[in-house]
Amino acid sequence: MESTHDLIEQFVKEKLVLNGEGAHTLDHTRRVFALSIRIGKGMGANLKILGAAALLHDIGRQEEAITGVSHSVLSGDMSQEILYRAGFIESEIKEVVDAIRTHRFSEGIEPDSLEGKILSDVDKLDAIGAIGVFRAIAQATSTGVGIEGFLSHADEKLLRLKDLMYTDGARVVAEERHRTLELFVSQLREEIELE
Repeated sequence: MESTHDLIEQFVKEKLVLNGEGAHTLDHTRRVFALSIRIGKGMGANLKILGAAALLHDIGRQEEAITGVSHSVLSGDMSQEILYRAGFIESEIKEVVDAIRTHRFSEGIEPDSLEGKILSDVDKLDAIGAIGVFRAIAQATSTGVGIEGFLSHADEKLLRLKDLMYTDGARVVAEERHRTLELFVSQLREEIELE
């Protein structure tokens, strides 16, 4: 399993090399992989499927910006060749692609596998807490939307994520990370009002 994931990670590095700014960088992928494996172990998930899906879930981000097609669809499609090369069989590839395809909560597609639920949860967890604040600010900076854009994003999406977790393991982590996000947003608003 280790060498399989190493091969996939090398492929992911090549795909994400241009994602040096914003919220969807290689470090995000590595955090999603590590936390997915940690939660997955405790829940009896198929770690081969989950690990591959976590590593590959964002490789279509650059293409999405060009084509307008959701990165969850593109990432699933782009994953198939490397999964074949890594020795995954057809049924495993289908499971990985399905988990990737259903990870994006904003599309409203419910994951239908444990691995898909864990990936979706962990991707959301990386959007809240201290790391979530950092990522949202990095994204707001790279897109030029500033403080108001960050606050809008927090209101419209980030502060809602805690209540959208599928798994118990993720709910526990979400509670703590949500408090950090909530405190930061509240303090930021308070300081802006003082201006």
